[in-house]
Amino acid sequence: MADGEILRPTTAQNETYTIAYRLKDLETRLDPAQFVRLGRGALTNIEMLRQVSAMPGGTYVATWSNCQQLSISRLQGRILRERLLKL
Repeated sequence: MADGEILRPTTAQNETYTIAYRLKDLETRLDPAQFVRLGRGALTNIEMLRQVSAMPGGTYVATWSNCQQLSISRLQGRILRERLLKL
């Protein structure tokens, strides 16, 4: 999750950290086959997704294995859906 130039990554053990780094810079350093953007302020490891649910209006909600949930934009929802269907 991003808040300006502050990132708050959450681990699989539900530990949260705060780092000063831009999300788009972090995204370029991560494996694109393993990480996907969920919207302007969020990236996720595909292996951590437990469920992706369609919502009214074309948006989606992602649920991680640690039960945390986040809304996915319409555009990123379509991209994520295509990536998951290829797995």
